[in-house]
Amino acid sequence: MSEKIKILFQEIQQGNKGAFNDLFAAYYTKMVTFAQQYVKQLELAEEISSELFVKLWLKRNQLSKVLNPEVYLYVAIKNACLNSIRTAKKRSILSYEADNVTLELIGSTNSKLEDRELEKLLDEAVNSLPQQRKIIFKLIKEDGLKTNEVAVILGLSKRTVENQLYKAVKSLAETISNYLGYHPQSKSIRKQLSELSAIFLMLQ
Repeated sequence: MSEKIKILFQEIQQGNKGAFNDLFAAYYTKMVTFAQQYVKQLELAEEISSELFVKLWLKRNQLSKVLNPEVYLYVAIKNACLNSIRTAKKRSILSYEADNVTLELIGSTNSKLEDRELEKLLDEAVNSLPQQRKIIFKLIKEDGLKTNEVAVILGLSKRTVENQLYKAVKSLAETISNYLGYHPQSKSIRKQLSELSAIFLMLQ
């Protein structure tokens, strides 16, 4: 994706609306999900993400200065979210009670009860991580970014990102340890546990 997005940026700079639409289709949802880790509210995350793409198109003649387009998008979203939070604090609008948001189950309605419970447990475990740790875990596991890219996006050292990822995986492993007395039948659950184990072993 890194090479593809570079090509898209080059074409957008030349005024290619088709390339802009392709970029929007590929990254809008990712940007919304990332923004929501900061601002918590879906509507606000969508608004910030939409504004980012509008500004990107309006300032497309400056895109040649961007060395890493993917990191650029994430950093831009992060900065926009932080600005929004600062503004909201001044107006006493933003609430920080999002940790109590009800989590949706990932599994289909036909999943076995035990699989649904484990899926919920994994979701809750991820969402209960400290904010920075949760963001790092999701960027690496769900968005597939590298630790050095996440370090740039969040303004942290690579070592800090690695440590936070290790702590996140260790915490998740401990949380679900009581559930590992049986072998999950669901492919989605087996996949999640396999990925979790692989990351944990890699970081040891």
